[in-house]
Amino acid sequence: MSEESQIEDDERTLDSPVKEPEKRKAPAGDEAGATPTLREFFGLPTKAADKGDSNWKAFQQKLAEETKGIKWTAAMPELGEKICELLDIKIHDVLLTAWKKVDAVRQAIEESKQNPDKVSYLDLTEHSVDYQTKPFIDVKLKSASVKKLTLYVALNLKVKGFGLKIQSGAIREMQTGKCEGKGTIKYEKLPIAEKQFEPIKFPLTIKIPSLIQTEAEEKKQPMAKAAGNGTPLERIEL
Repeated sequence: MSEESQIEDDERTLDSPVKEPEKRKAPAGDEAGATPTLREFFGLPTKAADKGDSNWKAFQQKLAEETKGIKWTAAMPELGEKICELLDIKIHDVLLTAWKKVDAVRQAIEESKQNPDKVSYLDLTEHSVDYQTKPFIDVKLKSASVKKLTLYVALNLKVKGFGLKIQSGAIREMQTGKCEGKGTIKYEKLPIAEKQFEPIKFPLTIKIPSLIQTEAEEKKQPMAKAAGNGTPLERIEL
């Protein structure tokens, strides 16, 4: 995502007393739910018994042809299902990976380390996120690689109205907005799945767990102040 086109030099600190951003109202029947994955976004089968569309059937047939010469030491695994598991990647993790590279977000994270009691909210302007990945399965027999199956995944997301809550040197929460996307998955030149623009349904807010929690953070948690009760609160337009 282009920092030049996405970042606005509009930074302001709210004076005390402070309030959290107004809670967004979710449409009726569309409250909290599971966060979507790339597997769900592309509509790939969730079970080995699912037949899938014509592209998926062609992919399964190609896998069968390419692996028919392998002398499996046990029952042949369901490769299609294993490949689908490679795409159990949360879409909000894709977005977070891109946003953490933006200077304004990185700066806010660094500043929050110096003042861990401060809560910062970053509003993100409408922008696009491009994502590419090459997940693979390395088929081995007796520790020797006999086949490597690599997927080529390309995704473009258009997001609007998203926001981030930052505290103690980490992104703690994502407020979701409108998100549409398109993308493709290929195995070599064979198309497996293709998705065109349509709204992606997220929970209204997504908590972001801290992967590494310091001893100081653990001690402070029971005594953490709620925003609006003395915690410094900063809002930055991004």
